[in-house]
Parts: sequence; structure tokens; C-alpha cells
Amino acid sequence: CKLYKDGGATGTLCEPLCSKKDIQSITCHTFGTTKEAVFSAEWHGTRLVFKSVSINVKSLHWFDNGILKYPTEKELLSTVRAVVKNKLNITLAYDSAVRLTRLRPSYEEKDIVKRQKEIDNIWILVQDNEYLLSAIYTDKDIFPQLLGTCGPYFAVEYMEPIREISSLLTFSDSREDWAKRLKISVQILELLEELETGFREPFHLCDIKLEHFGFVKGGNKLKFVDLDGVYPKSIIKKIITNTYNCEKDEDCDFYDCRSKCIKQSGKCANFVGWRLSNTVIVPGLLMSQHTPSELASILRQCANPEGEEGKPRAAPESDIKKRLVNVLSEIEQSVNDDIFL
Repeated sequence: CKLYKDGGATGTLCEPLCSKKDIQSITCHTFGTTKEAVFSAEWHGTRLVFKSVSINVKSLHWFDNGILKYPTEKELLSTVRAVVKNKLNITLAYDSAVRLTRLRPSYEEKDIVKRQKEIDNIWILVQDNEYLLSAIYTDKDIFPQLLGTCGPYFAVEYMEPIREISSLLTFSDSREDWAKRLKISVQILELLEELETGFREPFHLCDIKLEHFGFVKGGNKLKFVDLDGVYPKSIIKKIITNTYNCEKDEDCDFYDCRSKCIKQSGKCANFVGWRLSNTVIVPGLLMSQHTPSELASILRQCANPEGEEGKPRAAPESDIKKRLVNVLSEIEQSVNDDIFL
């Protein structure tokens, strides 16, 4: 709000947050995210989560003989498309690129000074992976919905964390709780299927924690909340293979996406992905006194097919995902039938 009052921040949420005070009940969070600042708030009955992006970005404007210069609209469009191509390996369609260069997608700012301020804000935002994914894939019901921005902050829909499961893993192992855990496991696999098939290139989740999954408020739709570690396979490959002078396999890790160190050359091997491209290990979610031996065996094959010491790096067999989905669906149906008898 200080930035907004000083003329440095603009966006659809600045006025309701800083002037009208329509956005209230601000609560600070960490959510286990890599963001420097995260807080939630209420806006006319809707709960939002605000996230900050890094402001340590080289400005897009420059000075020529003391005169402030900005890129033309055509140059801005080309530059933003290049950023998206570099970060996500996506070639944006013209209309999508135009929307990304505006803070109000359907509104074109004609005031030159206001437009320059808007460009400065947009340039900071598009450097952030979370912002890009939520802004570009508004038609996908996988990532939290983008609701607006103010300066270096953007807001997305609030997702209900899977808190009850965290406590279930520690304190409870009843038949009913086992049924809940089964349901969430099936929903996670369904989400992974969407990430696998709903895009031009499959997306990988490289930072897996239970708290990074959340439910749409009042609903059963599961989404992935922390998008800082969500990338297409080609980008992860580029990140990992650009690691030089590795000495051990751990030097070739990008969060939970792993490769191996070729010690002779000091380079990381190509990231080939899992043969099921989104293997997710949520420790303990499916391990219970109720876990059938068949499911336990599949989980072991999925998590560590070669029985490696330390962090496993081998890919599971290609049929593991199908077997896991089938077994989980059968067990979930059986458990639900027992509970409601």
C-alpha cells in the first residue's frame, strides 16, 4: 500500500486493499511456500491468498540522454512472449500474449503515464512462475484461479489445506480415516493425469509436500497450490543439465526432480522424467494397518523400484501407474461399501 500511495504500484486490487479497505481480515501465513510474503484476506465474502514476487528484476525502461524510454507495445509483446518461452517452453498465441501484457485483460490503458506504471508492474510479475501459470492457464481447473494484482503482489483463490490428513497420519488409523486417505490419493492421481494429458507438454511437480495440495473452498476439487516447482519436462531438463561441476547425484536435484551426476565429466545426466511423468510420493498417506499387501507392493515399486539407498532415482515400470489407479479404485469402493453397510 505504501508503494501504491507513492505511485509505484498499480493493479485491480490496489484500491480495494489500500483505499476502500474492502479487503479485510488479513492473516499471515507461510503455507510451506518459497514466497517471501504470503497472507490471506476476505473480499466481499471471498477469501484470497496474496503472494509476493521478487522485485529484484532489471527494469524494462531505460534513460536516453536523461529521457525516460519504454518499449513500444509491439516490443513489449515480443519480450513477454520470449520470457514465457524461456520459462515454460510455451509459444503464446497473440491474444494470450496481449492479455498477459495488461493487468486488466479486457481493458487497454490509454493514459501514457499510467500505462508505463502498468508495464513496470507487469514486467516484475511475469518473472514469477506461479503468476505465469495462474495467468496463462485460466481455462484449466488445476491451478489456483488468479483474482487480481497490486504492484509486486498477486492474489489467487484460497484453497482449503489437507490439514486433517496430516493429523490422521499421526494420530488416527480408523476405517473411516483410511477411506478419506484413499479418496485423497485417488484425487491426487486424477490431478496428475490432468497435468499429464491436458497440456502440449506434460508438467512435472518438483516440490512435493502434502500441504501443496488443497481443496477449492466448500468443494471436492483438488488443486496444486505452490507452483514455484511446477515446470514442463523440457524446462526441468534444461535446469538440470545446466548444472556444471557436479560431484554427487544430489548436486543434480531440482527440488524433488532428480538426475544423476556423470562424475567423469562433472555434468548432470539428462532429466528423462519418470516413465509415468508425475510420480508423487506423499510419505505415509497410503501406509496403514488397513493397507493390503498388493497395494504395499505397488507403492514400493513406484517409490523405489531398484531398492536404492538414499533418494531413489530409478524410474518405475510403465504399467505401475495403471496398476496403482486400478487397485486404489477397487479398495476405495470396497472400503466405502463396508462403511455404509
